Amino acid sequence: MKKLMIVTHKMSGGGCERVIAQLLTCFAHDGIECKLVTECGVPSFYDLPEAVEQIYLTFDSALPVSKIPKAYKKLRKLVKQEKPDLVLALPEKVNVWTVLFLLGTGVPVVVSERNDPHRHPESKIKRLLRRVVYPFASGFIFQTQDAAAYFPRSIQKRGVVLDNPLDGSRIPARYKGERRRVVAAAGRLHEQKNFDLLIRAFARFYKAHHEYSLVIYGEGPEKERLMTTASRLGVAGAVELPGQSKTLLEDINDCAMFVLSSDYEGMPNVLIEAMACGLSCIATNCPIGGVRSLMTDGENGLLIPVGGERALVYAMTSLAEDAALAERLGRNAAQIRQRMDETQVAAKWRQYLETISDR
Repeated sequence: MKKLMIVTHKMSGGGCERVIAQLLTCFAHDGIECKLVTECGVPSFYDLPEAVEQIYLTFDSALPVSKIPKAYKKLRKLVKQEKPDLVLALPEKVNVWTVLFLLGTGVPVVVSERNDPHRHPESKIKRLLRRVVYPFASGFIFQTQDAAAYFPRSIQKRGVVLDNPLDGSRIPARYKGERRRVVAAAGRLHEQKNFDLLIRAFARFYKAHHEYSLVIYGEGPEKERLMTTASRLGVAGAVELPGQSKTLLEDINDCAMFVLSSDYEGMPNVLIEAMACGLSCIATNCPIGGVRSLMTDGENGLLIPVGGERALVYAMTSLAEDAALAERLGRNAAQIRQRMDETQVAAKWRQYLETISDR
């Protein structure tokens, strides 16, 4: 594989975008000519290799339905001009359109599912289109076996389950010393992440632990409502929503604990990175098994049921009051670095993609 084109929605930050940036870094280092095509004209939140050209299908910050045909006709024209060996599309939002509009170009398209396929894409119409269009894709990359099992056997046979590559150079050394009394969380401020649950649980936890604060990094449509919830529960002074941070890992590295409170996930990159930092982590046991593939309850983190407010309060209390437990979980969590090593994981991605491009 000499030429690769990756198609995505936009690079404004998030776990999928972090994976794309890391794959591009590894592939470009290996001498593969890479182009990144985004639906929207938003500059990348993450650093990209200088050799990677980013091409916008539109200059809008979002892609309305009315502009999809024009944007993807531009993609089709671009693919015919550039003649990449393979097109990799991710996440679900762009997969259907990429496969559909590149039919007949002779260029193989591999799609990667990055979330719970029962819930994503959020549009029922697009989920129906996925059922119709996916058989025409050349390959499939899933995050877990449970995610793969959602699809027909004919698709599973042509797919592979692969981890996310972790850039070890970005991970700060594990913090040693007294940790700040901060409960940290990060992600898009969207109902999927269920930060409401976290704020409600924190309000109960805070009654006995006034020295703690809650900091949730990220942007999204739920921001104002989440602060309203914090105010209603009387903890607005102890809850902070500072927005996105380019130095997130440094910001959270000395925090007492990290919480992932989502209702559903694929394989959450932010949890991988928090574990790699050696933080004591609490996470909801989301469907399709991404979280439990990373974390074993009581060994390298604490798993709680989805929506489990009482369990979350108990888990936060356990970490706050049992220093030995918190230290052991954090130390064990840091071992995720070896499994997700970028060089090894990116090599597996490349190996699979080359089996498709070489056909």
